[in-house]
Amino acid sequence: MTDHPALPAAPAPTGPGPLAVRLGAFVRGSFPLPFSLVFAVVWAFGATGLFAAADGRAAHWRPGWGTVVAAVTVLVDLLLLRAADDLRDLPYDRRHNPARPLARGAVLPRDLHLLAAAGAVLLLLLNAGNRAALLLLAAQLAYTTLLVGAELRFGWPRGDAVVTGVLLSSPVQILLNLYLYAVFLHDTGLDTGSVLQAGRHVLPSLLVTMLAAAHHELARKIVRDPAPCERTYVRVFGLRATVVLALVFAAGSAGASLAVLRPWAGGAAGWWGWLALLPAVLAVRAARSFTRAGAARWPVAAVAGYLPAVFICHLLIGLGSIP
Repeated sequence: MTDHPALPAAPAPTGPGPLAVRLGAFVRGSFPLPFSLVFAVVWAFGATGLFAAADGRAAHWRPGWGTVVAAVTVLVDLLLLRAADDLRDLPYDRRHNPARPLARGAVLPRDLHLLAAAGAVLLLLLNAGNRAALLLLAAQLAYTTLLVGAELRFGWPRGDAVVTGVLLSSPVQILLNLYLYAVFLHDTGLDTGSVLQAGRHVLPSLLVTMLAAAHHELARKIVRDPAPCERTYVRVFGLRATVVLALVFAAGSAGASLAVLRPWAGGAAGWWGWLALLPAVLAVRAARSFTRAGAARWPVAAVAGYLPAVFICHLLIGLGSIP
């Protein structure tokens, strides 16, 4: 019997590389930095512009170093939230999105745990000089940790329970917007008032941002024919109702802004307040395009551009209405 020559041993599998390389792969694959940076800046500056125009107590306001720190804080916070979402979605992504960095092993779960811990320390240090902002950030980070822990340990809420998931995640956005309001109060010297007084001024503005976020959340998951296991609100409400709800939220955000700014009545915002209608117009145009063209998904440009448009418009309103 003739012996066959021995085959060369298969090369040992290579690891994903050093920590910096693994985190770089995560950022490139899950957190596109240019878009994320722009979004963090327009969110921080735009929400602060909305607060300035709607509050009515600030005699002078312009974005300053406090707003810059807030933008950096929002950027880092969004990175940590992306890491948390990837950890929660890992079983789903391994089956349906295997190219994502965590699912394919380009970054490890322990790397994202380390990133979360280091990022949380950085956020708290950045905002150590503003007690209210610090407390709101700490509350948001703690809540996010509990939410991720509940899903990883107990499997609740289920990943396909999209409505429950977004309702449970909404306090994260509320706390982030309240953080930005705390920065605005601190920078304008209005943080000496009572919590009740601050709450009365911030609630209408908070409604504007949360309704806008609700439109974005629905629109980015509007798909005409969902693929098997695709997580979309269309499975819950149906296609027509989901589109209508998305438009209702966009109109509600614009309406809440106009109700606060009252541009028709010569309010402090003046004619600048009418800019609040522009994002709703963009949403209506996107719905018209999606419906008439029979597109498979809601227009990508409309999904990516709606929230930045909301914040940019309110930044312009704030800059135009307050010297």
